[in-house]
Amino acid sequence: MTFRRFLAKRTLIAVVLTLISVSVIFATLRLLPAGPFSGLVASGSLTPEQVEQVRAMYGLDEPMYVQYIKYIQNLFTLQFGISITQQRPVGEIIIPALVNTLVLLLPALVATAIVSSLAGMYAGWNRGSWFEQSSIVVTTVFRATPIFVTGILLLIVFSYGLDWLPAFGMRSPLANPQGYAETYLSVDFLKHYLLPFTATVLFYSGDFLMLARNSVVERKGSEFLMLHRAKGLSEMEQLGRAGRNSLLPLVTYFALRTGMLFQGVITLEVVFAWPGIGRALVQAILQQDYPTVQAAVFIMALAVIVMNLTADVAYAKLDPTVGAGDV
Repeated sequence: MTFRRFLAKRTLIAVVLTLISVSVIFATLRLLPAGPFSGLVASGSLTPEQVEQVRAMYGLDEPMYVQYIKYIQNLFTLQFGISITQQRPVGEIIIPALVNTLVLLLPALVATAIVSSLAGMYAGWNRGSWFEQSSIVVTTVFRATPIFVTGILLLIVFSYGLDWLPAFGMRSPLANPQGYAETYLSVDFLKHYLLPFTATVLFYSGDFLMLARNSVVERKGSEFLMLHRAKGLSEMEQLGRAGRNSLLPLVTYFALRTGMLFQGVITLEVVFAWPGIGRALVQAILQQDYPTVQAAVFIMALAVIVMNLTADVAYAKLDPTVGAGDV
């Protein structure tokens, strides 16, 4: 199979998975026993007649298949509609929240990948050393601990116990930053950023460390390293050669993990009250805000599917036998 056919096949699969994901959330929301306006009727804020008018305004009185077609058209043209609870465009809610999530996750993932991969290579090269044993134990403990538990422990120690760092939010209540530089580079932001950043790094460090360690262990006794050793290369130079040959699984895993991070971000953002897309999704679900829930789930599902596609393409590019052998 040529690379073009491989790419076309994987892209088609990604499109089908996206359609399945958005269809599931469409059906799930509309099968809920209580609609988005039931609370307003119960509280007396709206009469049943007014609710019907609002339902018509949002197109919820139309046949289900008509709602579905419009829903698909709007999602794939990034027309997310108007929030039912906040009465403003969903894009104004979701896009800033997505930026906040990416600001939290991407630097944490890059730092984790670099530091943990280097540590894993060193541990694999020095198999049986105290460094390998202690690094495996520490990272395994944090990987086995749910990320929200790690976050809560960090809050207990550094926010409530030592009172070194703020507990919640992305900035102080009275802060009024102007522009991205003041928003994301200020000292106040960095203080709020440190704990969720640390929780993310601790949780995912074990994956990269073990992957890099295992790759180096597999290559340590290979013929090409024996040749380099015969040429008189130093230990660090041999480790560098082994590390470069271990990049294939690390690169593809990085792409996969970038998409899967959105699964863990929901609980992390709730714990730290971080105004990201995960927290926006939880609030929208509690309020049964259909347009916001649909947009948030669409973006998160799309991120996972696109990064899986990226991992497949990266693997096929780095290892041509993958694309050639995929029938």
